Amino acid sequence: MEKKINIAKDYSPVLGGRWIALGPHSGEDFYNTILEPAYLEVNAEGNGKIIFELDGTKGYPSSFLDQSFGELGRNYGVQKIRNLIEFKTNIFQWVVDYINKEIWDKTK
Repeated sequence: MEKKINIAKDYSPVLGGRWIALGPHSGEDFYNTILEPAYLEVNAEGNGKIIFELDGTKGYPSSFLDQSFGELGRNYGVQKIRNLIEFKTNIFQWVVDYINKEIWDKTK
């Protein structure tokens, strides 16, 4: 199974901060409504992939990234999610690097 998620189209082109309490389109909301359900669905299949299209948003707050992709790593294990998640981008390569090096590499 391959699941494609375009963050700008399937969630929002303008992303917020860390928590729902701080305003709309937060990392916490993205995790709860898009990221974790997609992960659980693909993980249940056994050999699937989630492909995240990063382009199209106005930008990515680091708090949004940590609260969503960081939370996934903390809850399910970084090695396991690295095998299931792929990122596509022409603009936001720094986001991929940030998730891998500053969030997932530092998650125990």
